[in-house]
Amino acid sequence: MQTPKTILIIGWDSNICLGVAYCLHKAGFRVYLLSHNPSNAGRHSRFITKSFSYNHEHELAAAVLEIVKKEKIDLVMPYDENETRTIRQNQDAILQYASCSWATSPDQFNLGINKSTLAEFLEINQIPCPPTASPEDSDKINRIIKDYGFPLLVKKMRSSAGRGIKKIFSSKELSAFFIENNPKDYLVQPFLIGSDVTCNVICKEGEIICHTLQESPVKSGEEYNANDTLVYHDDEEVLQIVGRMMKSLNWHGVACVDLRRDVNTGKPHILEINGRFWGSVLPSFLKAGINFPATLASLSLGEKINIPKQKSARQFSLKAYMNRIKKGKLTAFSETKYVPYFEDPIARFRQVFIKS
Repeated sequence: MQTPKTILIIGWDSNICLGVAYCLHKAGFRVYLLSHNPSNAGRHSRFITKSFSYNHEHELAAAVLEIVKKEKIDLVMPYDENETRTIRQNQDAILQYASCSWATSPDQFNLGINKSTLAEFLEINQIPCPPTASPEDSDKINRIIKDYGFPLLVKKMRSSAGRGIKKIFSSKELSAFFIENNPKDYLVQPFLIGSDVTCNVICKEGEIICHTLQESPVKSGEEYNANDTLVYHDDEEVLQIVGRMMKSLNWHGVACVDLRRDVNTGKPHILEINGRFWGSVLPSFLKAGINFPATLASLSLGEKINIPKQKSARQFSLKAYMNRIKKGKLTAFSETKYVPYFEDPIARFRQVFIKS
């Protein structure tokens, strides 16, 4: 019997950690965890063989080298953005002892994961995105107001899962916001009513070789965070514009690209790149049929594999599931995201209820 390959996953976020570990375990890999989050629920996962800690970012490379040599790790796979960048910067030293998962060059990676520099890049390359202004560019902000009106959105240049977004309803409110908050940390965009589209990809030197596309219901209120109600489907227009962007960035590895589909025009606009795995990586596998962590691991190890194609599928949030049941609509609990949680109960309890 062949000895399973060992993978060291690295990151902070508990939910992504547990999804990645589940996917890798189901594909026959042995999973180790390195995290500077002392409350990472992955430390309690039955799918993770052993966990390690470090305290500060500057200690990460040395910690990885020590672990890969001691534990005979086959592949180092960061699952969060900061860790991905650090491992890529120290890749030459690590490659003497273990393989590293595909990752974009630091300059292009930094450009892509910053909302402000990405928006400028997209405008220059004529790739669809909402008009974007820095808080100091009053002329462009006034043009946005003239073309789109209020409300506006102010967004942190570096954030994820909808955190750090504020809806602004007047010029006076906008001025007051930047008296209390550092303008250098933010950008300004119009608020587009529409559905959230996420295109998850693995790229090889700018070419998309594996993808899923998921879409959430139209959003018109204050809710900017991820939605558990998803429909997996094909969309050539979205794939085409995301493909243009990834080719221009020469992206290499995994990414989660968020878009907004304008309800008035039906046109998708790129909002941001998350240079990491995503919170719904588990549904991407169990519902849409693509095991992204295992696929990236095999490709990074130089193995020849058949790249799977996305299946059409749907997922309901717990709230939507309960509403359907109340209305007498036959809906299986397996159409939520929670069934695989029962396979890793202690870790998932800590992730959901202790917010570790």
